[in-house]
Amino acid sequence: MNPLLATLRSATAAAPLRREMPVKPKVLDAAKGIIRFTASDETMDYSNEIVRLAGWRFTNFSKNAPFVDSHDYSEISKALGQVVAYGVTGGELVEDVQFALTPNGQTLADWAFAMYRDEFLRACSVGFVPTRYATKWDSDRNALIEQIAELKLDPAAAARLNVVYIEQEQIELSACVLGCNPNALAKAYKAGTLSEESLDKFATMYASTKNTKPAADSADAGSVLPRTKLALLAAIQARL
Repeated sequence: MNPLLATLRSATAAAPLRREMPVKPKVLDAAKGIIRFTASDETMDYSNEIVRLAGWRFTNFSKNAPFVDSHDYSEISKALGQVVAYGVTGGELVEDVQFALTPNGQTLADWAFAMYRDEFLRACSVGFVPTRYATKWDSDRNALIEQIAELKLDPAAAARLNVVYIEQEQIELSACVLGCNPNALAKAYKAGTLSEESLDKFATMYASTKNTKPAADSADAGSVLPRTKLALLAAIQARL
């Protein structure tokens, strides 16, 4: 069986699929910590997949609607806030997140809000379980051909297409570092607003997206953060 097909069939609420989106966060209410995100649209992603907007379902999501750190919901400290409004509008899945801000502003949620507010973080990722899809490996490709026609894909795009998710249940929305703006990070570092503590947190988040297992469970846990921090600093220095 194709590995991707195996992944699709094994997706569950505990192990959902993920789709990262570069976004321009829009602050709706800074005092309450509310930011609007574009969580998904119908563009083909880097995995040559498309998620249909009409297919989004929120049956389980509506009961909790968590906004978490990097798809990690292993402990409550990873909860950054809650999605307080969501829906498909203007050709996009739009979701409003209220961050769990604190009076002293010293938690990961406070830091994440500031990073999005100031556009140092510019990506989010939606976790979902596909319930109906069409792939190029299906023995009957009629469903995929129908989707290609509906999406009005040109021949070159249709040839690259691997999967169309026709219906999918959202599980959560995550803050993530993929798609972040290195130039913005460089400006923050040069201005002294990106502290060493924040850089460590940013490196930890970035490292977590690059490891199959959490760094704490890896054989080289002690070296993951320093290597990632050095890589980030090198990228930042190149833009100063």
